[in-house]
Amino acid sequence: MASHWDLGGLLRPVEDEYYQLWSLTHSIGAGGQGEVWLARGGRTAVKMINAPSQEAAEAVHARLRRIQRLPLDGIPLAAVLALLRPPKLDYVMELADEMVSLNTLCVPDEEDLAAWYLRTGGLERRLRLLAKLADAVARLHARGIVYQDLSPSNVLVSAAPEQQEIRLIDVDNLGLVSAVESPSVYSPGYGAPEIVSGRSGATTLADAHALGVPIFESITASHPFRGDEVLDSDPVYQHDYADRFRLPWIDHPTDHSNECTLGITPRQELLPRQLWDLATQCFVESVADPLLRPPAARWATALHSAAGQTVVCPECGWSYRAGAPSCLRCRKPRDRIWVLRHGLTSPVGTEPGSRSGSDDDVPGVELSEVPLPDFTVLRPGAKTVLTARHTSPAPEWPDAAVAQLQHHGRDATVLNLSRKSLWLDQQDGRPWREIGQGSQATVPVDGRTWTLHFGRRGVIHRWVRLMALEASR
Repeated sequence: MASHWDLGGLLRPVEDEYYQLWSLTHSIGAGGQGEVWLARGGRTAVKMINAPSQEAAEAVHARLRRIQRLPLDGIPLAAVLALLRPPKLDYVMELADEMVSLNTLCVPDEEDLAAWYLRTGGLERRLRLLAKLADAVARLHARGIVYQDLSPSNVLVSAAPEQQEIRLIDVDNLGLVSAVESPSVYSPGYGAPEIVSGRSGATTLADAHALGVPIFESITASHPFRGDEVLDSDPVYQHDYADRFRLPWIDHPTDHSNECTLGITPRQELLPRQLWDLATQCFVESVADPLLRPPAARWATALHSAAGQTVVCPECGWSYRAGAPSCLRCRKPRDRIWVLRHGLTSPVGTEPGSRSGSDDDVPGVELSEVPLPDFTVLRPGAKTVLTARHTSPAPEWPDAAVAQLQHHGRDATVLNLSRKSLWLDQQDGRPWREIGQGSQATVPVDGRTWTLHFGRRGVIHRWVRLMALEASR
C-alpha cells in the first residue's frame, strides 16, 4: 500500500493503461484482498489489490482480462474500465452516483437504533435494494458465473436514502462455475458452511448462503449466527464458533442457545412468511445439506414481493409489513388500506372445436381464477408501478413497467405503459374495457371491486384485483 502514497501523506493520482490519471479521494471499502478508493467525481473507483507475491498479482491481472470478456451486460457490477499501468496491480471500476457500502445498512452507527434504521431508508428501501442485489446474483448464476466473496463490504448502495441503486464490486473474484478452483475466497461471517470447512469450492449454492446473510442482517440489524453471547465475547470466540457454524441460527425454532436480543426486534414482524421460510431453509436446513439452500432467484422473488407489501406509518414515517396490525415503531394501529391482489386466470376445460385463445369470449371454455399469495399496496397520493414480474408468468425482462396506478381521493388512474392492451373488468356485468398502449382509465377506490387483466379472455394470463385490508382493531 505504501507505494500509493507520497512523502506528504497525500494519495497520488494513479495512471491507467490508457495513460489517464485518476485522483482518489477516500476509501469506501476494504477487505482481505485489498481496498477500494473513490475517484474524484464519484462515478469511478480504484481497487488496490493486496497480493502476496508478484506472481499472484499477475494472476489477478490475467483473471481480470478474462472477466472483461464475460457476458456481464445488464448486471449491476462495478465493471472493469481499465487496469493500471505496471508495476501497479490495481484496476479502475465504474460506479453509479455517490455510493456507500451496504455495511451502512447492517451496522448501526448511533445509539438510537430506530432513528438510524429510519434515517437509512427503513424497511421498504432495504427490501428494494436487497431485491436488486438478489436479482444481480441470480443473473450471474443463470450465466454460469459465481461471485465467490459476497459480503456487505463488496456491495455498494446509493448514499442518498431516496435512491435505490446497487453495485457489486470486487469483480476480480468472478469465475465460471466449471473453472472455479479451491480454496475459495470468502469473508469471515459470510462463507457457506461447506466453504468454511473446506468441503467444497466456490459454487452458486455457496453464493446463495453468502447472499442470505446480508439480507437477514440488513433487514434485522442482526447477524444470523452472532447472538448475545458471541457479541459479548472476544473476536476469536466469534470466529471459532459463530463463523464456523458451531452455534445455531439466532432464531432457531428449537435450539435457543444462541439467542439475540439486539437489532430490530421482534424480527418476525420484519420478515413476511415467505422470507422467514427462506431464512429458515438457509440458516437451519441447509447448514448440513447445501442442496436444500434456497437459490438467489427465490430470494429475489420474495424480496420484490415483500417490498410491495409495505405501508408507511403516517405518525412516525416507519415502513412496516402491511399484514402487521400496527406500526412496529410507534404501535399506531394500521388503518384500512387498499391492495391489488395478484392472481392467474387460465382455461381449465375446452369443448371439442372451441377456439381457445381467440380475441373473443370462447364458448365451452371454463375459466378458473386462481388467487396468488402476493399483493401490492396501493398507496394514496403515490404512483404504484406494476412490472412484468407482476403481470407475466415468465417475463423476459422482469423489471419492465407494464402499468402505473395513481391513487387520488376515491379514484385511481390506470396508465398502460406496455406495448399490449390491458383489460378492465369492473365486475358489473358489462364487457371488459380495453386500455390501449399509452391510454389510461379511471377506476373507483371506494369499496367497489374491479379487476385489471393482463391478457384477453380465454387465454392464460395474470390479473390484479382491488381489495381492502381492513383496519386493525
